[in-house]
Amino acid sequence: MRIKKLSAALLSAVIVTMNMGAVNTMAEEKSKIYIVGDSTACEYGSDDNYAVPRAGWGMYLGKYTPDTEVVDLAKSGRSSKSLTVEEEYQTLLKSLKKGDYLLIQFGHNDAKKSSEEDIQNRYTDPEGDKDTEGSFKNSLYTNYIKVAEKKGAKPILITPISRRSFNEDGTVKDTHGLYDDCVRELAKELDIPCVDATELTAELYNDEGLDGTAAFHAIYKDVAKGDKGHDNTHLNHYGAQIVAYMIAKGLRESGSDISELISFSGGNTDNISRYDFTYGIVRTIGGEYAENMGETFFDVDVLSSDTTAIFTAKKLGIITGDDKGNFNPSAALSLQDLCTITARALKSAGVELNTDTAVLEDYARAEDIKPYAKESYAALLNLWGDTIPNVNPRTVIDKGSAYAVYSLVYDEINEADENAEAQSIDEIEKVE
Repeated sequence: MRIKKLSAALLSAVIVTMNMGAVNTMAEEKSKIYIVGDSTACEYGSDDNYAVPRAGWGMYLGKYTPDTEVVDLAKSGRSSKSLTVEEEYQTLLKSLKKGDYLLIQFGHNDAKKSSEEDIQNRYTDPEGDKDTEGSFKNSLYTNYIKVAEKKGAKPILITPISRRSFNEDGTVKDTHGLYDDCVRELAKELDIPCVDATELTAELYNDEGLDGTAAFHAIYKDVAKGDKGHDNTHLNHYGAQIVAYMIAKGLRESGSDISELISFSGGNTDNISRYDFTYGIVRTIGGEYAENMGETFFDVDVLSSDTTAIFTAKKLGIITGDDKGNFNPSAALSLQDLCTITARALKSAGVELNTDTAVLEDYARAEDIKPYAKESYAALLNLWGDTIPNVNPRTVIDKGSAYAVYSLVYDEINEADENAEAQSIDEIEKVE
């Protein structure tokens, strides 16, 4: 289910050869997909500076290449120039082989020239052709395309994804200048496949608008960072999966034989579990993790990772167990459970809620809401109106709607200084 107002997946070939009457069987090494790029594509860990953590689309591309390994060598803050001094680039040089694919996506950081350090280490000139030393095209061609072709691998260019930045008329801003054009032109000149991620994401963002696209992006713990806490460059895990899906579709339609490796049998996005939603809500409200676990749920393993957030939620009264003392962490999150957990989280964060259930009189499915959820339902309807859809309360919630709720909750509990200036792109995209 998608909450519309909130929104906004070979066996080794065996070569049999005859040699002097003997039969030798050798497993052919499978092709791999390598990714080079920046923070929008790279892998992240726990990301402790974020309430809603960052993720790169490269983390999710493997969902759509089930029989092919994806090796993500992208790195935060790097340009096509600066990645070449990193360990990841040496791994590429050592590991890339015939039959592999190299996905190349740069542009965000190649434009950085606000400091002498950036000019020396990251900046590449968008003017100039593939043979012009110091140009963006030359960096892509020399450092990646020629390397791939020399090894018998197949390079595929990808333009940089759009930022969550909008013009006054509600359309997405072009924040890449000539850099996305450089990628398109180079691909055409060299007859190399190109996935236009700039255009794909711009179309999506134009459809979803400023509010809808909040569900795609990471959010800082500190509201003074980014755009009132919102990071309009870096994706969250939901946004990364959406972009990975779009890039996978682009690869499928690229004309390259990489299309044979793409599968959408896993679908686009997933539903979200009670466990994952609760974990996200605790991070979003900045709940202090409980040092003493106290009484546990019978079905939550105290020794597994990240369960501290579950017990913190219990301590704060955000979640309770059933009559058997179970939390049912792996169960899909229903709409009424989303309302219950969210309202309790807002209350624990100090938000005053109107729990007057009179608002449910106009709610067609009010009789289907469980007693424990009625006041929470009413609280969110009174707070956010028809953002909460008039559907069966047991409807399963999708990942996108959950991430949209994180954004709404964050804005509700954090009073941003309306006069504060948003951080510059350079401040947000520092090398970490």
